[in-house]
Amino acid sequence: MYATRPEALQFADDLAARRDLDREWVRQAIGQAQFLTQVPRLMLPPAKGTAKNWRVYRSRFVEPIRIRAGVRFWQQNEAALARAEREYGVPAEIIVGIIGVETIYGQQMGNFRVMDALATLAFDFPSAHPRAKERTEFFRRELEQFLSFTNRSNTDPFEARGSYAGAMGLGQFMPSSWVRYAIDFD
Repeated sequence: MYATRPEALQFADDLAARRDLDREWVRQAIGQAQFLTQVPRLMLPPAKGTAKNWRVYRSRFVEPIRIRAGVRFWQQNEAALARAEREYGVPAEIIVGIIGVETIYGQQMGNFRVMDALATLAFDFPSAHPRAKERTEFFRRELEQFLSFTNRSNTDPFEARGSYAGAMGLGQFMPSSWVRYAIDFD
């Protein structure tokens, strides 16, 4: 879909020049990205007056299945968690908590192709959103980070799966956070 969109192709050309990437590779990646119809709708804020209930929200995360999965995850990854805490100062319970909230310890990592989600949000962010311009720019920067990262790591940009917003991995971090902070201990 985006292969016929002038602003998407101009973005590809600018990105290739800025990041010293192969222009045709970037154009092809962006050009092959698919518009995901449900993604713009998911980005809209809830209707005004929608009550937020802390007890209901909390009950989604503090419940027996997630607690057992968290204990199991912590036990299975104890050495890596201890190393991360020692080397980076992030307490293991914070890491375990984030992973539990975001993906139930890897059980729900997202089914959207990250490339498609980011392209959709970079070029078709819903104009009805109160911060549409700002969010469009954010997602364009994330798309740039994602393509730069996949190019450097020699990874197919269409293989990564994640959230409808383009977040990836156990912690559901955006591409810019991956680039800035990711450590895999390999």
